[in-house]
Amino acid sequence: IADFTAIYDEEVELVNVSRPKSGQLENLADQLFASRRVLELRWQQDALDPGPAERELQTSLDNRDSVAALAREIAFVNEVLHELLGCKEIGVRVTTLNSPMCPRFHIDAVVCRMLLTVSGPGTEWIACNDVDRGVLADRSSDVTPIRDGGEVKQFSSGSMSLLKGGTWQRGFDGVVHRSPHDREQRLLLSFDPIFSD
Repeated sequence: IADFTAIYDEEVELVNVSRPKSGQLENLADQLFASRRVLELRWQQDALDPGPAERELQTSLDNRDSVAALAREIAFVNEVLHELLGCKEIGVRVTTLNSPMCPRFHIDAVVCRMLLTVSGPGTEWIACNDVDRGVLADRSSDVTPIRDGGEVKQFSSGSMSLLKGGTWQRGFDGVVHRSPHDREQRLLLSFDPIFSD
């Protein structure tokens, strides 16, 4: 987890940390996918208070073990972001997807965002030096904004990926990324640190 401190390096645009997958969370994802259950939960909570996550999840999930496992994962990520960034609140999103949520490459208008694909294909991204900014700026184009010789990369399922956003700092526009175009279902968690000042 100490690897996330690299996000403060000016030359680093994101930090991706691989982790062992959770059997309980994989089972939850499988159950949601099999039932075609759609989750779209969003809330804001104190970074160090696990209570709101449990309450929000209980409104949509019946299995107590699944709620507890997912709430523990959310509490863990919130604690990481609090320790790393000093944020007191976190915006949390839990969603199931069977089509791209953000099909076009884009930059998030946030300071930073943590993404964790619990199951299914991970988010795609393009390294800063590989981005064709002219193509990216053309909102009417569906062309991949990549320079010759560049490549589209993809986070692995289960990894924690902290991306600098468009408001991180001057001189850096944010990580260019999109939802994968695979038709596989996904269970995605995203976390936005909230800074009161």
